[in-house]
Amino acid sequence: MTERRRQILDAAWSIADESGLGAVTLHEVARRVGIRQPSLYAHVASKAGLYDAMFAQAYEQLLAEIDQLPPRGSAREQLVRLSRAVLDFAVASPPRQQLLFQRTIPGFEPSPESYAIAKRLIDRCVSLLSAFGAGSRADVDVYTALVAGLGAQQIANEPGGDRWTRHLEAVLDMFLDHFAGSHHDPTRGGHADHGLREHPPA
Repeated sequence: MTERRRQILDAAWSIADESGLGAVTLHEVARRVGIRQPSLYAHVASKAGLYDAMFAQAYEQLLAEIDQLPPRGSAREQLVRLSRAVLDFAVASPPRQQLLFQRTIPGFEPSPESYAIAKRLIDRCVSLLSAFGAGSRADVDVYTALVAGLGAQQIANEPGGDRWTRHLEAVLDMFLDHFAGSHHDPTRGGHADHGLREHPPA
């Protein structure tokens, strides 16, 4: 990533953190970076392209944090660590949570290249969930709804707190106990092929 592109994305995230994702405009980004708006098009082709770059950058940052997690421990311990990293990353920035895991921007779909980055996260989740017989698409749908739902509730009702996020391990235990105590068909629903926010490639 070039230094100018990094400045552009930093400016876009600053605007989003201050006033929300909808407040991000090419004009304001250019003003903050100190260039004329036409010069911005050499780095992002459109406002949708800017959101796409933000989406890709945020997922890269999240994956980099997950890569730093210790690989030791049981599959459950590793799943809890990964889930906690995702949840903490989401609630640390409401605009980031909305862009990555919700459909806040009308009509926005990430590019196939950006979506591929997001899919790397779900592939990591599927790998761990499969150890419990919970790797089908339906199972991963439920898992992602639980983790993303805790984040959405936290941001909507108590930003900066932990009223919902502190229940992550208990929620995961209830989810995993379902598979520990039942005869589960691992082929049900096929394998998951979507991210925490389902974005089919454009």
